[in-house]
Amino acid sequence: MAPVRSEDVAIELEAFGTVEASASVAVVPQVTGLITEVHFSEGSFVNKGDLLFSVDTRSYRASQAAAQAELAKSAALAQQTASEAERYLDLERQGVATAQQRAQAQADAASARAQVSQQRAQLESANLNVKFTRITAPIAGKTGSLLVHAGNVIQANAPQPLVVIRSLSPVQVRFSVPQIYLPQIRASFSGQPLAVRARPRGEGARLAEGLLSFMENTVDTATGTIALKATFANTDQQLWPGASVDVVLTLGIDRQALVVPAQAVRDAQDGSYVFVIGPDQSAEQRPVEVLRTTARLALIRAGLHQGEQVVTDGYVRLRNGTKVAIRAAAASKVGAPVDAADAPGGAGP
Repeated sequence: MAPVRSEDVAIELEAFGTVEASASVAVVPQVTGLITEVHFSEGSFVNKGDLLFSVDTRSYRASQAAAQAELAKSAALAQQTASEAERYLDLERQGVATAQQRAQAQADAASARAQVSQQRAQLESANLNVKFTRITAPIAGKTGSLLVHAGNVIQANAPQPLVVIRSLSPVQVRFSVPQIYLPQIRASFSGQPLAVRARPRGEGARLAEGLLSFMENTVDTATGTIALKATFANTDQQLWPGASVDVVLTLGIDRQALVVPAQAVRDAQDGSYVFVIGPDQSAEQRPVEVLRTTARLALIRAGLHQGEQVVTDGYVRLRNGTKVAIRAAAASKVGAPVDAADAPGGAGP
């Protein structure tokens, strides 16, 4: 037997989920050239800004030097044409030069200034190319397979990445629940983040705790489910991108609900019932209204009172008014339920 008691019971939804990296970046080169050195080992962790690959800089530094020289040349020409424009302006005022000559000098000065701007942009482009020869990690995370090695020639913006980096702290778990729970999830989610637990498959896996962070903006009409995501700190990196996990979403808590072990509740054609053992050690079959059930508990809406004793095992020969004797369950632990045993007349369960 077990007593009817009151306790706080979490409202939980169980689902299957998939772990996703919170950020995943495919590292693609922005310049063409020869890889001279790889600065990491595949599968290692890198920090944002860490140097991953070095690309031969000789051709790009040559272009940079040429752009600097052209800029200096254009700047000198611009200075000369500006002086000429000022001189022709004075000559026009003195009546020595014509307005057409002054306008031509001003046009030459403007053209020279534009040339300086163009050369400055080309130098900036050359500087960027030199910078791009140092390929660094855009995010912190774990590197995947190394797809190129030192000595390979890479192409700018090639479709195949050099390496893929995935962030493992934090991670997200994507899962779906039936749409009938959508109003309850929305009502709870708008107030504060909902607690989510995830357990990876496999022996020795530990439970991870996170918070619901995303709810899809549409219901999947094919499956009738709504997609959700929970974020986990994953500091121990137990949750691995792509892995399947068992997910439990806590929607709320039923405070001080009347509960009995789930096996105490029996089903019949006219509803659910339990056997209650009264003070006179007689069994009473009593109908109950079940609010909901969990893996181990049944929450009772009506039909029972706190402190009453219900039968959890041995229903077969119980009827209303059956006298029973109580015996301890074999190898029972302190606080464990007890069994209702046969009465001397053999009418017990």
